[in-house]
Amino acid sequence: MYPQVVPFVGAHLACLGAIWSGVTWQAVVLGIALYWLRMFGITGGYHRYFSHRTYKCGRAFQFFLAFIAQSSAQKSVLWWGAKHRHHHLYSDTEEDILSPRHKGFMYSHVGWIFAKKNDSTDLAKIEDFARYPELEWLHRYELAPTIILGVLSFLMAGWSGLFVGFF
Repeated sequence: MYPQVVPFVGAHLACLGAIWSGVTWQAVVLGIALYWLRMFGITGGYHRYFSHRTYKCGRAFQFFLAFIAQSSAQKSVLWWGAKHRHHHLYSDTEEDILSPRHKGFMYSHVGWIFAKKNDSTDLAKIEDFARYPELEWLHRYELAPTIILGVLSFLMAGWSGLFVGFF
């Protein structure tokens, strides 16, 4: 497994900080809002927009989608889109990095994200988005959205906002 599994696993374990911080209604509202927003970032952004080009949007919203999705610590927008396009080129064959048939459910659901062999980004598969400097910046600094949103959550609702709202 690739060392970048640490931020992803850490983000899930950090929820236990709520035992120490307590739970406020502001943090619960923040948590629900961020859950839905980030899930849309992954499903509507990484998957539907950046992988499949299902719809069109302006550059500002495109950046917002990428930023919100990337705050989930599921690697960069260009990496994710390129890997998902690769998956559709080779669906359910030995070369399919997401196939539950060949790697099992857990690997196909989340393990593939952290496998060292999947670390590189084939920018040729995502060249339609790799040409945008703001997306290239997000790709280069993939944890920046996670850190920024975490800090904002803390500033909005304190420790409870960080542990309950963000994590």
